[in-house]
Amino acid sequence: MRTALLAGMAFLALAAPAAAQTPTPTPTPDAAPTIAADGVGLAAVAPDIGSFTVYVQGRARSAVAARSAANKIARTIVQTATTAGVAPSDIRTLAVSTNRSRVKPKRRPAYTRFTARQYMVIVVRDVAKIGALIDAASDAGADNIEGPEFGFADPSQGRLLATRAAIADARRRADDAAAQTGLRIVSVRSVVLAPNDDESGGGGSGGSSNSLQPTSGGGDESADAPTTVSAGVRQFVERVRVVFNAAPL
Repeated sequence: MRTALLAGMAFLALAAPAAAQTPTPTPTPDAAPTIAADGVGLAAVAPDIGSFTVYVQGRARSAVAARSAANKIARTIVQTATTAGVAPSDIRTLAVSTNRSRVKPKRRPAYTRFTARQYMVIVVRDVAKIGALIDAASDAGADNIEGPEFGFADPSQGRLLATRAAIADARRRADDAAAQTGLRIVSVRSVVLAPNDDESGGGGSGGSSNSLQPTSGGGDESADAPTTVSAGVRQFVERVRVVFNAAPL
């Protein structure tokens, strides 16, 4: 028994160096053919949010009276907007100011005049109502109105649609290239979004705004006509680079 045990230990001692010297197999590189294709996608999306800025002011010989006059106009505009369906949270005050100036009329004593101003932005989530709301704010006493500016409740939607179109474009190009070289596309290896973003400055188009100066209330009502506002569409452009795995036909 002891002799058999010693023989087994000797065998293991001889086999261990041989096992340690067995080379580890190296992974073979993936030799499957690939086709890389760049794709460009376009998407035209109509804005679903609009906004415009309203400026009001009140003038008087005291600061209190000037602020009271401006506040009255501002409250009227806010009430008009909320009655038309604008949420109170979509009306935001941008700035409030009160200025003092010295007025010197001819043949009358000089006096001090105060001017109180308020600036507010009104966000409209039903773009079809923007023209009517601009008219209503003007009729309520706004001294100046600027806008509208248009945007999206979901800012990423346009880019997503353009990216899908870009991927489809890359696939079409890859399918054509594969057919010309006796291959077929079998799967996607990798996708790079906006591969040239640092050169092109981004995929989506920049925002646009319009400037509108409606007439104030009290004008010639016989020539009055509703303000026409068109949101149009915003063009989005996205680029991708897709590497496809291919196989022989």
